[in-house]
Amino acid sequence: MQEPLANPLLSASKKYLNALSKMVNQLSIDRYHYVLVLIDFHDENLSQKALAEILHIDKSYMVNILDYLEEKGYILREKNPYDRREQLIRLTAKAQKDIPVIKEAIQELNNKSLQNISESKKQIFNEVLSIIQDNLIKIEPKEIKKPHTILKNYN
Repeated sequence: MQEPLANPLLSASKKYLNALSKMVNQLSIDRYHYVLVLIDFHDENLSQKALAEILHIDKSYMVNILDYLEEKGYILREKNPYDRREQLIRLTAKAQKDIPVIKEAIQELNNKSLQNISESKKQIFNEVLSIIQDNLIKIEPKEIKKPHTILKNYN
């Protein structure tokens, strides 16, 4: 039986995020650190919708993330003066103070995660991940006309 490709990727992601959370445990958030870095990177010119698109997540999950960050005092949402249907994400002074700590932790964790890996292998790794992502985006689910034989036994 072939293991789903998602298993080792999820395992590495969980370990990475767990280590990051431990490295910045002095902050008052324990998740969504990278969302703050992204907002800062885009000079607070991101709408809620644009942020969800960058992160490839649905709008309802984005709302949950932003609710958490707002509750913890890291972001504010304000109406876009040019499009009242849109909400722009603003960083608070607290976020501005904590973002350098998060960036430093990410840099350190990236360095530790990739130690003993040559530059050429890192480049290949990034290229392969990019190809996998592109391939997955292109996949369109096939419509199943009839239930799988296993499902027939349960109907």
